[in-house]
Amino acid sequence: MPERWEVPYFSTDRLKALTDGVIAIVITLLVLELSVPVVKQLPDSPGLWPEVKHLWREYLAYVVSFFIVGLLWLYHHNVFRHIKAADGRLLLLNMMYLLAVSIMPFSSALVAKNSDERLAAIIYGASLFLAAASMAAIFAYASFRRRLVDENMTEEFIRRENLTAVAVTVLLAIAALLGIIAAVYTYIILGFVVLFYWLIIAFEREGISARRRT
Repeated sequence: MPERWEVPYFSTDRLKALTDGVIAIVITLLVLELSVPVVKQLPDSPGLWPEVKHLWREYLAYVVSFFIVGLLWLYHHNVFRHIKAADGRLLLLNMMYLLAVSIMPFSSALVAKNSDERLAAIIYGASLFLAAASMAAIFAYASFRRRLVDENMTEEFIRRENLTAVAVTVLLAIAALLGIIAAVYTYIILGFVVLFYWLIIAFEREGISARRRT
């Protein structure tokens, strides 16, 4: 570890390993929440397909939540590419992030079984808001005066990353609050935010020169 990051600073390796482990467990728990359709053993039973169709909302919620959790992992990975050391406050912020991520199996199951209920949409949106707010706080804290990031990182890159994180956090807060009116509004904004971030990841072509000062 570089000299500027000695005690009380330490490596981010264990922090990232813990996060990877928690997210792996969360993805596993998502599929365990799925109901298995059962064919009624009757002479005139229509078979398995009607039972599967009856559970389509659960399956859709699983697929959407799976990709959202994957996005949360990618977001964390991308942010911690730039964070070179950690301290106690950063650990606390990361634990807040893990708290939000660990709620996902519950909030996903809640939406799957009560997709039209406003409270279900609010809880789902609120969990994602907490995750985004935690990550925004992590990067803002780490990048302030380049406290825990590469000292050669450009101000332009730091400013842009912070603005993007704040914008997404605000959108997710709006999504959760709109659930008070109707659940569908929450889902629409969440869909927009998730698509926006996946497009950023898919088409990111920025070189290292934009992140470092020459």
